[in-house]
Amino acid sequence: MNSDVSPTTDEPILPRLLASNALRANLEKHMTLNKMADAKASMVMTASSLIITVALAQFENLALLTIVVLVTAGLISILLSILAIIPPWHVTDKTNLFYFRSFAELTEDEFVAVFKETIASREKLYDAYLHEIYYLGKFRLTRKYALLRNGMVVLLIGLLLAAMASLGGKLF
Repeated sequence: MNSDVSPTTDEPILPRLLASNALRANLEKHMTLNKMADAKASMVMTASSLIITVALAQFENLALLTIVVLVTAGLISILLSILAIIPPWHVTDKTNLFYFRSFAELTEDEFVAVFKETIASREKLYDAYLHEIYYLGKFRLTRKYALLRNGMVVLLIGLLLAAMASLGGKLF
């Protein structure tokens, strides 16, 4: 018997291993990007909080316009970061076995039965992986990174406007 062929089928093992590894690697990459987005959101919230704190602590020394711009930009940035880390509601009607909010409505017996059925079929298992990868990319990561980008842009614009307002008051 050829060791490159599965004992139950005539299908070569290497293509199955490559497919499984590709799915796992892609899913892991999405999870890493998800963790990175959460870490960035935390950094944006921390930076924005510090900017708000410093701006309010310098109330006597800064122009009111500068304080208003910094606090407003900081608050909007914090809000967008919080929205980025809040998990979205489940967006599809298809049960996602890899996402707890998707199968939370199932009883344990239903979940076990569906999961066993899925792992019994390579095609169904690949479809479940592909659904999870698509869902993570399309709905979670796209949304997270858009909110984070917008939060960072708001913070950057706020800092630039505050600097210009502060300098404008001293130059004129």
